[in-house]
Amino acid sequence: MQRRRTRHCHSLPRWVAVLVAFAKIGTTAFGGGSATIAAIRQACLRHGWMNADAFIETVVLSRLTPGISILAQAVLVGRVAAGVSGIFAALIGLLTPALAITLALAKLYETIGGSPATALPLHTIVATAAGYAIALTLQLMRDIFRGHRFAPTAAILIVYACLAFLIANPLIIMGIAITLALLFPAIFSDAAAPSSPPGQPSRDDGEP
Repeated sequence: MQRRRTRHCHSLPRWVAVLVAFAKIGTTAFGGGSATIAAIRQACLRHGWMNADAFIETVVLSRLTPGISILAQAVLVGRVAAGVSGIFAALIGLLTPALAITLALAKLYETIGGSPATALPLHTIVATAAGYAIALTLQLMRDIFRGHRFAPTAAILIVYACLAFLIANPLIIMGIAITLALLFPAIFSDAAAPSSPPGQPSRDDGEP
């Protein structure tokens, strides 16, 4: 059954597959940006649009663009998956169900928001969203450390965590990271990762 379903998904046009995948994400990825990024990551790995390393690059690039980073990431993933049509499919699939659900929940909250009985469910949702954020952070850290030199990567992580406490402006921290990457690219390279033999495709270890 699973093999037949996978074959059916692959028979769809790529932009349709992107539209369906992002519509599912827009419908089910409750919990904010962390939940959405985690769902996009799973979709990319499951459909083979990109591996874990390429997905991390889209996360970084989406953070470098102004505006809503989730939309920027949907554009990047849609472009890789199905070209220009994939961009529109990703945005429409992500935004349409999310907008409808948000409007419905807002109306519902106006109706029952003042009731004391709704306090506990709302606190539960907040805790779930925090758990999504922690889970996504651990997933991305696992992908970043896999195949890279552990000590330099850990040192970079600690340095920027300290900078985040010392410097309130994230643009300054981002500028420091970009400057160091341009001045010392070897620090950020994956030189220690084993390369695949010629003609042998690299193995994607990003599958959960």
